[in-house]
Amino acid sequence: MTYEQLVRSWSETGEDRYGPYDVQDHVVLECARALADDPGGELAYQRVFGLVLMLPYTELAGGDVPLVVADAARAVRRERAGQGCGHEGHPFDEQWEDLVDTLPDVLLMLADHSTEWWENHSREQWLCPRTVDGFAAMVLEALEPGSAPDAPPLLPFAAQRALDSLTAVLEGYPQPGTDVGEEVAGVGRALGHAKGEDRAGHVITAAALTWWAGTAHSSDEAYDALVRGFEAVLAGPTDPVCTHDEHPALPRWATHAVCLGIHLRSAGGRGVYERIGPCQPTGAGAAAVPGVHGFGGPGLLGPTARDASRAEARRAGGRALGSV
Repeated sequence: MTYEQLVRSWSETGEDRYGPYDVQDHVVLECARALADDPGGELAYQRVFGLVLMLPYTELAGGDVPLVVADAARAVRRERAGQGCGHEGHPFDEQWEDLVDTLPDVLLMLADHSTEWWENHSREQWLCPRTVDGFAAMVLEALEPGSAPDAPPLLPFAAQRALDSLTAVLEGYPQPGTDVGEEVAGVGRALGHAKGEDRAGHVITAAALTWWAGTAHSSDEAYDALVRGFEAVLAGPTDPVCTHDEHPALPRWATHAVCLGIHLRSAGGRGVYERIGPCQPTGAGAAAVPGVHGFGGPGLLGPTARDASRAEARRAGGRALGSV
């Protein structure tokens, strides 16, 4: 296999289209084990970048694949601990969509000095120890949340898939094979078990679904799961007194609210929100993006859950919602 074919295999595995799962597992494990054998070598950057490309697949892979990859990323971080640089920025600061489009070409350009360099960051910035360490941290945090708090923020890929699916449902064009009732029920079940800082995102996501007329009639299971989720929030431990003078308004459109909610459901998503603000209008007339903590106050979450429950009850024809 040529180097160009190897890079292509990494890229296509990340898109889950290189072949059967066992073939893709082999590609990931081969890269990770080679990296673990030489985490400080001159080719380590190639393997780290390859693991970044394959991260969407690895995050949801079975068996020992995520563990082997995480251990390799940890080894890279140990090798580069304490290494600094004078660069003002690094490639891992880019948005994921731009990054995954650029990485295959960057890998080929870095391996061939005769190729004209066109990427915004310099060759030196891409090969910087801080860049390699930052990408290793990104891989580690994605696979073991909380293990690399200094990692560049990244929305979990499972969350991105949920966002894509729910957005398609709300827009009236579900993705092929989507069980709409199960999508709604999944949101309700997750809401019922949500805790800590993640809970605000679950409340907002579920509330946004109540703005869509199809939610109450998607299935009895979906409706009941959503209702039970709201009841769990309202019956849960009393929150401390809210200290916010005011709370940010939720987005006007359900698709934007779902995007906001899904970002607020994880530490990585909240980091992305704080950096770029998800699903917000841009341009001269755009409003400033509210701080992430403003959405987590009990003065916002309680009324949001209560109002969403009542709205869903009315839309479903007054079906019982307990004491809401």
